[in-house]
Amino acid sequence: MKLNWLKTVYGDGRGWHVGSLVNWRGAYYLSFVNGTAHCSEDSRIVVGRSTDLEDWTFSTAMEPPCIDPKMMVVGDRLCVYAVKAELDQEQAGKDVFRSWQMMSSSEDGVNWSKPARCYMKNRDFWQPVEFGGRYWVVADTAGHVEPGGFCGSDLLVSDDGARWTWVSELIDGGREYDDPANAERFIAPSSSETALHFFEDGRLLGVTRARGHTAVLSTAEPPYEVWAHRRSTESRCYGASVGLVGDRLIATGRSFDNEGQRVTTDKFAGEAGLRTGVFVYEDGDLNLKLLLPSGRDTGYGGICGRGDDEALIAYYSSHEHGEGGGSNVYLASVGLGD
Repeated sequence: MKLNWLKTVYGDGRGWHVGSLVNWRGAYYLSFVNGTAHCSEDSRIVVGRSTDLEDWTFSTAMEPPCIDPKMMVVGDRLCVYAVKAELDQEQAGKDVFRSWQMMSSSEDGVNWSKPARCYMKNRDFWQPVEFGGRYWVVADTAGHVEPGGFCGSDLLVSDDGARWTWVSELIDGGREYDDPANAERFIAPSSSETALHFFEDGRLLGVTRARGHTAVLSTAEPPYEVWAHRRSTESRCYGASVGLVGDRLIATGRSFDNEGQRVTTDKFAGEAGLRTGVFVYEDGDLNLKLLLPSGRDTGYGGICGRGDDEALIAYYSSHEHGEGGGSNVYLASVGLGD
């Protein structure tokens, strides 16, 4: 795996929380947060559009205060999902604050409908996906309840992308889980940010951020009511995105220099600090293959395949900004050949 090229898509220091990269109607679209800082009160949701990956135009999909944008094609519409939150409370250091899951849609990728609520208060979506003619997402309560038994992540399903119903409990923050692969038991008291992938045979994989642990990797068979769990031996992979490119299941997320191969091998020697990593899901675990140019505050990527051997990855990073803060949006072309 190698980095083919890297482009700055949005470089004024106000680009954060890249959530998705999709190819729709002959153009590429990426979503991100435009704001002064990470989760600042002026955070708005912006969608970038390009037909050639060189020149981009931008439109506002949601006004402040909104974060964590994700996109999904639903029928003939491009939908954006984002979290409207009490960011002033979070910035003030509050452990618990309120949020509302919102969605907006567009028929042309430029003009966006008025945002509307699409699920219960204090349940935040991560990446919705389509499978079998239905739409699926995991909602979590992290940041809105105390860690532990009141915190958890649930699988939801929808027939129209707007009205969602509960399917199963993915992780309960107060429950101890068996991990046969690592011969241990663990608790994930504050789970969030679950990326989903459906395999061809219908099996479902969830990659979940679990504060204090490496990523929780969960699998379920239809009808997705019973889950098996294990912890990754490689990475915490915060803010995961997952996408199938050719026959490889690619993931991105935050990679820390005190975990996995970055400690046990010299493969990534000289690349210190927090980075956005590119992983391959194989043998039931995430395996780090590449670190993208990044650092400081970074991650929350989106993956879009271009052919069988190239992954386009959009992400944000503050490595080009000093102590004063700021973050840019980048687009990387990653070759998947050995």
